[in-house]
Amino acid sequence: MQEITRKDKTFPQQSQAKYIVNKEQKRHVKNIGLGFVAPQTAINGTYIDKKCPFTGNVSIRGRILKGEVYKMKQERTIVVRKNYFHYVPKYKRFERRNSKFSVHLSPCFLGLVNVGDIVTIAETRPLSKTKRFVVVDYQSKKKRDDDFIEFNES
Repeated sequence: MQEITRKDKTFPQQSQAKYIVNKEQKRHVKNIGLGFVAPQTAINGTYIDKKCPFTGNVSIRGRILKGEVYKMKQERTIVVRKNYFHYVPKYKRFERRNSKFSVHLSPCFLGLVNVGDIVTIAETRPLSKTKRFVVVDYQSKKKRDDDFIEFNES
């Protein structure tokens, strides 16, 4: 009997890999543009987050808003509240209104952002059922409170 040798389909093989022991592989960090700079925790971090605007597969497009961090009870998701005024022509006055957004909080901001902080959020493609925004910058509440220190006269 004659043996039939069949070559099975194989995955493409890499020709002899060259390993360089002394050099570390650089982390992929992209410039998202619009004047926003990637934080050092994104550059030096080791986390993996596909929804991170600095290291993941998410592009910034559309609206850019500022709001206050309202809740931080979910993992990698925060609720941001945006306060605004709406004019009522009948009474010739403004009324206060607010909108709440579910926002993706990348691990590069974990531990830095707290409830009450002002965050800058940018619109992206839909990340989940309710998330369409990501945090790109923040301003801590403590830093803002230091700007309004009262001077007591003795």
